[in-house]
Amino acid sequence: MRALFEAEAELTCTLPSHPHVVRGLTALLAGDRPGFAMTRVVGADLRARLGTALASGEVRTIVAAAARAAAHLHAHGWVHGDLGPANLLVGPDAIVVCDLGVARRTDSAGPVRGTAAYMAPEQVRGEAWTGAVDVFALGVLAWELSAGARLFHRGARYLSMAAVVEDTAPPLADAALASLVARALAKDPTARPGAAELADALVCTTRSAP
Repeated sequence: MRALFEAEAELTCTLPSHPHVVRGLTALLAGDRPGFAMTRVVGADLRARLGTALASGEVRTIVAAAARAAAHLHAHGWVHGDLGPANLLVGPDAIVVCDLGVARRTDSAGPVRGTAAYMAPEQVRGEAWTGAVDVFALGVLAWELSAGARLFHRGARYLSMAAVVEDTAPPLADAALASLVARALAKDPTARPGAAELADALVCTTRSAP
């Protein structure tokens, strides 16, 4: 756990700055207790908003910002691996992805980590991570914020992981958003759009969304 924490501190403090990614300022050590300081974000994570359908325009804005953050990580050779409502802070002036605690290098494999209901099928199977892992999680998040319901959450961790692999998402009422989400949720990672492509597509449809 200490090794994971120290790796997160190093990544957070050394990753080039991006407006939608939490920024670390400095690593700290108090005795034998490691820590790191980050910029303050005024806002709250999205967990409290699950269960309430958001307007399509707001969904697009939030998920597009998270997709930009993911694209920034991917461009520097990292996969977040745990994108979800708990790790996305939304405030009046900021939408920021945080918690890089399970991030790993692109195309690297390791222990199965992440939040079960937001994992990609290949992540569940313990395969190497690519940026497609984060795109799948963004698809889950977009579906849940739009539908006002949970998608793959089944209670027990193993049941949620099985749902990720086996179940499909019901269509959303917003046809344009539904098409984008369906691509992001493709079981085959090579069929998903890149994070930057997803962000661009969401932004292109934001102005016309209700």
